[in-house]
Amino acid sequence: MERILRSKEMAEIILLPVRHHSPACAYHVDRTIEELRPDVILVEGPDNADSLIPVMVHDQTKAPFAIYYSYHDQSGRISEDKERYKCYYPFLDYSPELAAFRAGKRLGIRTAFIDLPYGDILAASREGKGLRKEEEEKSNYNDDYLLSRNDYLRQLCERTGLRSFDEFWEKYFELNGMRDESKRWFDNLLVYCGLARENTPRESMEEDGCLAREAHMAKRIGEHARELAGTGGTVLAVTGGFHTPGLRALLAGEEEAARTEGKTGKVPEKDQGVYLMPYSMEAADALNGYASGMPFPGFYQKIWERAAESDVPYGDAVLDMVVASGKETRRREGYLSTYDEICACAMAKGLAELRGKREPGAYELQDAVLSSFVKGEYNLASDTPMRILRGLMTGNAVGALCPQADVPPILHDFRGECRQFCLKITSTLESESTLSIFSNPRHRQQSMFFNRMLYLDTAFAKKVKGPNLQLKKDRNLMREIWKYKWNAQVDAALIEVSVYGATIEEAAVSLVKEELERELGAKESALLLTRVFEMGLQGQLQTVFSRVHQLMLADTDFYSMAEALKSLMMMEELETLYGSGLEFGELISIGCRKLIGLLPSMTRIKDEDLDPCMNAVKLLYRVTGRQGAEGRERDDYYDVLEKMTLDGEINAGLNGCVHGILYGSGRETAEKIEMVCRGYLSGTREQLFSTAQFFRGLFFTARDLVFIGEQFLRMLDGFYGAVSEEEFLELLPKLRMAFAYFTPREIDRIASMAAGIHGKGQRDILERQEVYPDWYAYGKELDAFVKSRMQR
Repeated sequence: MERILRSKEMAEIILLPVRHHSPACAYHVDRTIEELRPDVILVEGPDNADSLIPVMVHDQTKAPFAIYYSYHDQSGRISEDKERYKCYYPFLDYSPELAAFRAGKRLGIRTAFIDLPYGDILAASREGKGLRKEEEEKSNYNDDYLLSRNDYLRQLCERTGLRSFDEFWEKYFELNGMRDESKRWFDNLLVYCGLARENTPRESMEEDGCLAREAHMAKRIGEHARELAGTGGTVLAVTGGFHTPGLRALLAGEEEAARTEGKTGKVPEKDQGVYLMPYSMEAADALNGYASGMPFPGFYQKIWERAAESDVPYGDAVLDMVVASGKETRRREGYLSTYDEICACAMAKGLAELRGKREPGAYELQDAVLSSFVKGEYNLASDTPMRILRGLMTGNAVGALCPQADVPPILHDFRGECRQFCLKITSTLESESTLSIFSNPRHRQQSMFFNRMLYLDTAFAKKVKGPNLQLKKDRNLMREIWKYKWNAQVDAALIEVSVYGATIEEAAVSLVKEELERELGAKESALLLTRVFEMGLQGQLQTVFSRVHQLMLADTDFYSMAEALKSLMMMEELETLYGSGLEFGELISIGCRKLIGLLPSMTRIKDEDLDPCMNAVKLLYRVTGRQGAEGRERDDYYDVLEKMTLDGEINAGLNGCVHGILYGSGRETAEKIEMVCRGYLSGTREQLFSTAQFFRGLFFTARDLVFIGEQFLRMLDGFYGAVSEEEFLELLPKLRMAFAYFTPREIDRIASMAAGIHGKGQRDILERQEVYPDWYAYGKELDAFVKSRMQR
């Protein structure tokens, strides 16, 4: 620990460096507070969150939980785009900061946060740095990455023979930590933090707001120390270890506080939000993207729980997890034995001794399970034990807040909506709701609410039956069946999106607007329109519709245009039911003309792209024939198809699809189709092999050709006779796909017609007189096997 001795102007200040979410840190923080009994405990964290401390230490509040910070830059202090920002400050039972607050409550000591509010940190950070990193999906308030990312620390890990900073930390600070005297432990950590800071460029500390935060924290610590001047009191500050050397220098007058350049002054308080929310072990795991945490929160939770009652908490936790993972592996795979578990425990202890550790830790546990439980090569087929262990080490606990916790307005709106629709949210049991969305206005409103919750990704409701506009299926269904379930994660998800609005509808509207500003294609914009359609966001329909119009004019991707056109056709068909008030005719015509213009460029597609291409060709046939379509569209469509058939290198499947449509339209005769087929059959070997793909495309659009007389079937029969058995087996997968378009009744009819060509009937095929030699050999071998088994 770092002591700054009292003077006439200030009380004594004690700085405790910590690593966030470290059980050893939490243990020593609690013990030091118990010994020193300071007059005030100050903790790194935005000082506009002080009102949350009573809720955090309430007996009914269960970790893990997080402080959720949001900032809507309406004044343009951060950027001209006036964006929305959010970040999280998670707390686990073994977080040193939470241990400090709980000790303060237990001993009756005043506690407070001392860091800059979230919006001010954003203003002090450069674009793309710190909490303004664009690549981070979830920004984390803590900054432990500064303790683990520089050349000095990498070399330290290499020279100690350890694979990562986390393994280094566990060996030197966690495994030995709880047996050390607190002052010595903090002194060792302070040396490490000082070396980490010395090897970090000052520019890096400036650009992510680190120095601005330290200046604010030093100021707040000084204010509390001056309040206690002359009383003989003590101020104890718990801060991230990287900040401690900087704070010491500022408080001792050895260094001047950093001045933020450009944006000065506090950001508007009204634009900031700060709330507590339930959190999960999985989200708090460093291996799941939480850069400031330690990995394996489930494992270290066991260490924290056993620290006070066991002399070997790590050894006990390793034993528990070996047994638990072995039991679950045995249940799933059935091959592990108790001896394998004994071997894993022995190996973990042996590895600990070999690596100079008092007890086996997380890394010995992983290595032991990998060596003892995984049989043979370690790959995706054999990694079940490691996946099970990984889940156990991560943990699945979800926190809960006491009833006194304040919540953002969006949660009140959610509960109000649930009351309005009589939805059950007082238990975590799954419930079902059946909605007649086109005949009952109240049901339509409830469907809109469910769709908005789905769009906000709250995991509250899921549609199990009913028209699905995104997947473009089940449009004939008139009812929706939803399943919904409330749990703490629903509240957490709503708090996360509270930055977008005070109500469910406002948040959905804001997210739609944000999505419109991204780079979208015609497909994505049309899909967004269907979602707005289902959510009933009438005020956004025209805006999104105009964006779809704009993107369809600009998009040149054939498949994107086809999917957009399919979505628009579907919405036009359902317009009378949903009543959006939009006119889709002109937009569909634009998409249709563009798609017809792009068709010739698709003649030489690869076989893997055949299905979406054929679907688009068939869609155009339906679009050009719809009521109200311009007659010229269909003529242009047929003209383009005829030109495509003249391309000698057209994909065989697409060629069959096009000829099928031309046949169905009366522009080609069955004789012309047969002539094209014979061209494949009498061509090169490569063309012969393309015949199966041609049939696939042809049957997709004109399978009735097979039933017109016997000529086509005789040609198919000739094709089968022209290939060898090996070639037939090679073509069989494509042939199966070609005949997959026929119904079972049609397949039976084709089989009867084919048998008739050879003068056979159904009875002749099913009742054979002769037995093939390979059948006989197989039967003889099977008979011998059964006989040998019976004699045992």
